[in-house]
Amino acid sequence: MEKGYAKTGYATAVAMTVAAIALWGFAHRLYSTLLPDLYVAFQLTPAETAMARPAIVAGYLLMALPAAFVSRNLGYKIGMLFGLGMFAIGMFLVFPAVQRHSFGFYLASATLVGSGLATLEVTAIPLLVFLGRRQHAVQRTVMATSLSSLGGFAALYLGPIFLTRAASAPYATSNLVGLFSTVGAVSIGLAFVMELTPYPAVARARVAWSDHTLASFGPPLRQKSFRLAMAACFLVLFAQNITTGFAWPYSRSVMPSLTPNAAHQVLVWAFLALAMGRFFIPLAMRWISPMRLVVVFAIASAVSAAVTALASGPTAVASIIVTSFFTAILFPAIFANALRNMADMAKSGAAVLMFVAFSGTSVFSLLTPASAILRPLMFLPPLAYAGAAGLAVIIRRAKHSTPAN
Repeated sequence: MEKGYAKTGYATAVAMTVAAIALWGFAHRLYSTLLPDLYVAFQLTPAETAMARPAIVAGYLLMALPAAFVSRNLGYKIGMLFGLGMFAIGMFLVFPAVQRHSFGFYLASATLVGSGLATLEVTAIPLLVFLGRRQHAVQRTVMATSLSSLGGFAALYLGPIFLTRAASAPYATSNLVGLFSTVGAVSIGLAFVMELTPYPAVARARVAWSDHTLASFGPPLRQKSFRLAMAACFLVLFAQNITTGFAWPYSRSVMPSLTPNAAHQVLVWAFLALAMGRFFIPLAMRWISPMRLVVVFAIASAVSAAVTALASGPTAVASIIVTSFFTAILFPAIFANALRNMADMAKSGAAVLMFVAFSGTSVFSLLTPASAILRPLMFLPPLAYAGAAGLAVIIRRAKHSTPAN
């Protein structure tokens, strides 16, 4: 067994880690889906609403790099518990925010939710890389992240149902608050079970307190393959954020006959396609190298995204879903491939990858572009996917550095 990798036999630990990733996908998308109704419940002014939208994004950016301090000094497992705890507190703060109509409580809630989810992402996904055999690290990570996409699909599908039932009930706001509190309680329950679950040494490993985290960001950045992976992850999330983030308005702009509910279903099916791609495509990694598959599917994503930008009507709408399937393995495969040779440096490397990938693309999650610029905007994803394909080719040919050299 390679140094830094866990031996087999920790199925429960893997299941708990995957469950945390699934909760991350569900909660992130549910929070975004219900956000407009929360604005009403909080009785926010237009100015406060404009300030509130970036709060969850700010939470991500605030904790992406500090999460490396948690995972390095306390271990991956404590990092996941820390993330679940922050996320749960953020969910519970929805209650006083609504009861007091407090903008301050809302900002605290959204920021803690974003911070908790960022910590989960920086600790749980890298841990999966090392929970098993090294040769299966990329395959294992990609397949596990399918649960995150499936959680997003469930949130998109169930979110409108929750809203409809809450609106028709006598105590609509209370029901909405109760939903968030329930998700917070589930995360506390998951953290409790996770604490009782035996994890391998790699999940509990800590560095000395004298080993400063800030200095630990340097070694990964000095590796050429890591810098290439950083750029590729940025391009992939940049493209995905545009394709899925604007799927609803773009579907209606290219196919005006679509009802708002039908346009929402396009996004729902896109997330299901993403989940299916992350589960089934990695099966081919038993015979084809992960980065070769990344190159192939990055090219396919570029072609499909170009169809989305050029076509109209059902073809353009269908290509959004097809693009989601093709892009499924790109980010987790590049991410896991960059970390699997890094041993202890993986903790800091994961934080840097997440921060760079998310910081540049988060601005698009705050935009509501006019219909006039939607189509020009859709020409950016094919260019980004083509760039990611080129970087993946270079990564395949580059010799990976290891801590020893």
